[in-house]
Amino acid sequence: MSLPEGAYLGPYRILDRIGQGGMATVYRAHHPELDRFVAIKVMPEFFAEDDAYRERFQLEAQSVAGLRHANILSAFDFGQQAGIPYLVMELVEAGTLADRLGSPMELQEVVRFLRPLASALDYAHAHGVVHRDIKPSNILIRGDGTPVLADFGLAKLARSVRKLTATGSVFGTPEYMAPEQVTGEPLGPGTDQYSLSVVAYEMLTGRLPFQGDTPAAVLTAHIRHPMPATRELPGELSDHIDQVLRRGLAKSPRDRYPTVSEFVAALTPAAWPSVLGDERAATREARSADAPVPVVLVVDDGPANRELIEACLAGINCEIRAADNGRTALAMIEAALPDLVLLDVQMPGMNGYEVCARIKDRPRGKLLPVVMITALDRAHDRVMALNAGADDFMSKPVERIELVARVRSALRLKALYDELDSVEQVIFSLAAAVEAKDSFTEKHTQRVGESARLIGELMRLPESDLDALYRGGIIHDIGKIGIPDAILLKAGPLEMEEQITMHAHPLIGEGILRPLHSGTNLRPIVRHHHERFDGTGYPDRLRGEQIPRLARIVSVCDAYDALINDRPYRAGIAPEKAMEVLRRGAGTQWDPEVVSLFGSQIRSIKDLGAA
Repeated sequence: MSLPEGAYLGPYRILDRIGQGGMATVYRAHHPELDRFVAIKVMPEFFAEDDAYRERFQLEAQSVAGLRHANILSAFDFGQQAGIPYLVMELVEAGTLADRLGSPMELQEVVRFLRPLASALDYAHAHGVVHRDIKPSNILIRGDGTPVLADFGLAKLARSVRKLTATGSVFGTPEYMAPEQVTGEPLGPGTDQYSLSVVAYEMLTGRLPFQGDTPAAVLTAHIRHPMPATRELPGELSDHIDQVLRRGLAKSPRDRYPTVSEFVAALTPAAWPSVLGDERAATREARSADAPVPVVLVVDDGPANRELIEACLAGINCEIRAADNGRTALAMIEAALPDLVLLDVQMPGMNGYEVCARIKDRPRGKLLPVVMITALDRAHDRVMALNAGADDFMSKPVERIELVARVRSALRLKALYDELDSVEQVIFSLAAAVEAKDSFTEKHTQRVGESARLIGELMRLPESDLDALYRGGIIHDIGKIGIPDAILLKAGPLEMEEQITMHAHPLIGEGILRPLHSGTNLRPIVRHHHERFDGTGYPDRLRGEQIPRLARIVSVCDAYDALINDRPYRAGIAPEKAMEVLRRGAGTQWDPEVVSLFGSQIRSIKDLGAA
């Protein structure tokens, strides 16, 4: 159907034709009363011949118009005139992604462009809408560079009519069609992910992954041929990018990523090296010639995984060494002890659990931090890692911010161990033994130490106080070594006599620290972390600022971590509810200033692993 300039569709005056495809013609139009310029997509005349289609069009148009996302082209209105259905949409005139293709694009730019589109697709999928025709010409670009998806639902409408008019026909753009679209199998969110993966491949390489002399040859390639290697991709993480694209382009939807955003998130880490080039240089410049550089040993049988982790840690002042199997890793540790081991679980020969156990069985390895990084994320896998002696556990794909925070925390802990005198080593080992007695407090003290140090930094305390907060957080409960397990692990309220015994642990802890020459600023933390701001705490009933400041900080961090984690006598509560408890207790149980600062830093504290 061709509409002349000046014609009207409902209240919209046609200005000119701006595009035409096989299934629709697009016009620029104007709504005089609203003074709004719009795009109107008019369906072919043969659509009007089917009453069932017209009813279907109205239902689908309502569904599409109900989508409200910043990266989905807004549908303002729909209607039918002389039996011809039309859809009124936002007018975007800055072009499409198709206009920008033809040569490889920088990975960082590709990721930045795809991220909002993935969010839009996941939003639509959550609302039961599948696009079915993702391709560069359906990705419009606003004047500010924001990408938006067009033609939501229209492919489904066209496909339904094609089925009525041409038995065995296939609707879509062959170069971007998922295998299930070709074979007529059920479509779903994975279908859109496949098509967007084709777009990503084309953006990164400047060419399509599946090509042929005829549309039928292209469709056959989607079904039968493996993805061609991404030979155009430069850089140390090309293998990683290739693996992510292969999963996004898996022949079966079951083998693709659970969501489109997870596909883009998997690509994202590979963009870090280009971003971190200057950070690497700055790190090298900041290193002192005399300062020892900590060594991080990465143990993983996958070269791409080792390169990825090295890229993640580019901004940390450390030396990266790598091993591709457990036996090599153990030999490297024996030859030169690293400061941290990042260890994969699933490796041929000796798995990560066995490697970790062997490291911890060696005298030199008992205080060597081991962080296990694996695709396994079941509770059983975490328990096996901890039973093998792992100090921390992370699931793949790793988030750079979290990995950096965990590595810095582990290196700080290792540096602390290295600086301790022999008495301190015994005391910190006792603190670790206390925590090991109770499975519910696993890593509790380290989380308290990390978050307490963060609060101290916000208060601009001197470095000596920050060090004391970190050390004090780790050993604040050391006095519990003198509390019977029957009381410490009791799954219920304590009797009066048991409470008196439990309340003695700060005094026991201070006594343990007394021989330390370097423990002067730690003893007040250990003794007073259970005092209350209103003077009703223990053991000395100090009030307000009578309570040492460092003890007041550790008290808040200790309480929060205890609230959100399970204990023998109760289940943990949500972080938001824990913050409500702290705020209600500000001024009575806890220092209001510390509670306020803590509440403002919840996100950072989670990144540290404190929550």
